[in-house]
Amino acid sequence: MPLPLLLTQSTVRRRRRTAPRLVPRGARSRLVVAAGLLLLAPLPAPAEEADNDARVEEIITVVATRTERGVREVAATVAVKTDEDIEAELARDVADLVRFEPGVSVSGTGNRFGLSGFSIRGIGGNRVLTLIDGVRVPEEFSFGPFLGARRDYVDIDSLRQAEIARGPVSAVWGSDALGGVVALTTKDPRDRLADEQAFAATFKGGYSSADNGTVATVDLAGERGTLGGVVVYTRRTSDETATAGGAGGPGPAREQPDPQDAGVDNLVAKVVFSPSERHRVSLGLDRYSSDTATQLVSDSGIVAFGATVNQRAADDTRERARASLKYRYVGDLGVAETIDLTLYRQDAVTEQTTRERRTSPARALQTRTREARYEQRITGLALQLGKQFATGGAHHTLTYGVDHFVTRNESLRDGATFTAAGRPVREFTPWPTRDFPRTEVAMSALFLQDEIAFGDGALLISPGLRYDRFAADANSDSIYLSGNPGAPPPEDYSDAEVTAKLGAVYRVTERFSAYAGYSEGFRAPPYDDVNVGFSNYVAGYKTLPAPDLESERSSGVEVGVRFAGAAGELHWAVFRNDYENFIESLVFAPRFSASRGIDPADGLATFQSVNRDSVRIQGSEASAAVRLGRGLSGRVAVAYASGEDRGADVPLSATPPLTAVLGLGYAAPGGRWGGEVICTLAQGKDEADIAAADVRPATAGYGIVDVMAHVDIGDRARLHVGVFNLTDKQYVRWADTVSIVDDAVGRFTQPGINGGVTVRVEI
Repeated sequence: MPLPLLLTQSTVRRRRRTAPRLVPRGARSRLVVAAGLLLLAPLPAPAEEADNDARVEEIITVVATRTERGVREVAATVAVKTDEDIEAELARDVADLVRFEPGVSVSGTGNRFGLSGFSIRGIGGNRVLTLIDGVRVPEEFSFGPFLGARRDYVDIDSLRQAEIARGPVSAVWGSDALGGVVALTTKDPRDRLADEQAFAATFKGGYSSADNGTVATVDLAGERGTLGGVVVYTRRTSDETATAGGAGGPGPAREQPDPQDAGVDNLVAKVVFSPSERHRVSLGLDRYSSDTATQLVSDSGIVAFGATVNQRAADDTRERARASLKYRYVGDLGVAETIDLTLYRQDAVTEQTTRERRTSPARALQTRTREARYEQRITGLALQLGKQFATGGAHHTLTYGVDHFVTRNESLRDGATFTAAGRPVREFTPWPTRDFPRTEVAMSALFLQDEIAFGDGALLISPGLRYDRFAADANSDSIYLSGNPGAPPPEDYSDAEVTAKLGAVYRVTERFSAYAGYSEGFRAPPYDDVNVGFSNYVAGYKTLPAPDLESERSSGVEVGVRFAGAAGELHWAVFRNDYENFIESLVFAPRFSASRGIDPADGLATFQSVNRDSVRIQGSEASAAVRLGRGLSGRVAVAYASGEDRGADVPLSATPPLTAVLGLGYAAPGGRWGGEVICTLAQGKDEADIAAADVRPATAGYGIVDVMAHVDIGDRARLHVGVFNLTDKQYVRWADTVSIVDDAVGRFTQPGINGGVTVRVEI
């Protein structure tokens, strides 16, 4: 298809219509392989750099090994985004953070509850471990149409760096690292202060037309003697994010977004005390809060159990507060040369209120409210020790330690219905109720890793082993028992898991290296699947606990090659990840399969969480960054994955389509101004790529163009501007289709042509 047509034609289609392909099905994996081979071809060095054989400065990552390593020294695919990258791309949230990372996504378009967690190579939700300064982000939890606690708990203006490790990493980080890890690091005084500088201040303001959003950030850092500190405060306001849909009005056919008013406050503060070169103590505090009011116009007119919704509105709030104390020691103690100890506590609360006016089956006007609350507290410690030593011709970097944390989890839902005269209407669901009993989960782990460099470091082998033990203590109270009559009593459960990894990186030449890695992941059975309990006699269904659930496990193999030289960097990898005992939440209870899921004792449809046998995801990824000379640079990234539920012999719908990102940038001498044009191309998803039981609509392929530029204003100010979706393309990202059921697809499209601007001033 000609590129101009690809960039401008509509790409939104309902299921049962075949989406046009950018690439024929059989050629998709071959395209990535060919792209990888092409990227690995020798690059011509720019004329002014032809004689420069100096090694290119490499970005450091910690997420893959828990030690500081260059990204070319790890046997895995790791992407690193710095605060400069975030600012240059005018990113507003975690979805923008990964918009130019093929194979990684964050969904949430068209959904009242906002952004979800990260999805990596088709695995998302709580199966991807997300960390902020080493502390786990609260888990996602949802139940029914009025409760959806997501993981959007961070403002990206507070970040110094984001690291994304693809594939299982539980041998390094433990439970929930089944599909990968996203490690977010907030700013530190050392990031803001130059040598001998005692104080620095940065002020940033910005505007985005996509959501009529504004941002204001104040970043202060100072250091005097042995004491330093940093404070970052951000305030954001926005309306609903625009869509490319045109139809307005009430009801599910609405294509325009539901009206919304949102605000976010984010504060990060750190105090660092360094009495000597050997000791460093830091106290970190951060608080995130958001408040979103939505008029759910698209819900007007829907009918549930004979009642018609006339008007529905929602108020949703999220809060996260964390305190952490870190101590670092550097010196030879015999058993260790470095000691890192972290103590932390984090509290997160999601509260969601829904108010509606409706007409009852008897044609009477009513008002109804539904209130939901989900909270999670985590307290823990992490102790990591490091030791370097030599044996024969090998150099060892030994990393070992202990992780321990406890989460306390609680949900509460309440509701009431009143007549137009204010009289209460009888509810058929007991209120208040809990979707699961109050549960405390304790996780303890021991880990050991040895990075062994042979000879002059040409070969680096990294074996690792981790032992995790978890125990869940479920405490039912009167609210849970009265809200779930007839449900069996909740059960405590415990188990232990051992995960391993083995990686090898071989430097063939100074510029060329190859690697192979094997890694395992696991996810403990979620407390809300094990002990879920809810009965709805009006709707005719109930849910049952699943105390026999087993831990999900994964194993991944990745093989890749890298090239790094004066002209640029190249990376190509192929991977295969296998998942066992995949937990599917709330399907028809297997014990009642003979009666099609109906419990003969009460006639209710009965749902229960179960383990699925086997899922496989495999694919290939390639990327390159090229310095073309005369200020020009280019980049390209391609990702392809296919997934299969091997037990059911159906495709795994969640795997992302073939996606490519191509960029051409320019930086003026001295970097005082420059810009980049980025083209994103995505393959469509049609009927053959989607499991028959999946209600997602098919989508067509699309291509979009974004343009970003910056210019320095004097010596202390920088202006960033961006124009996104330059050709006004109408398209739906595959990650967002998970929320589409009977709604208009147009409400889940991305904004048409839109722009953004930020100004940063340093003092």
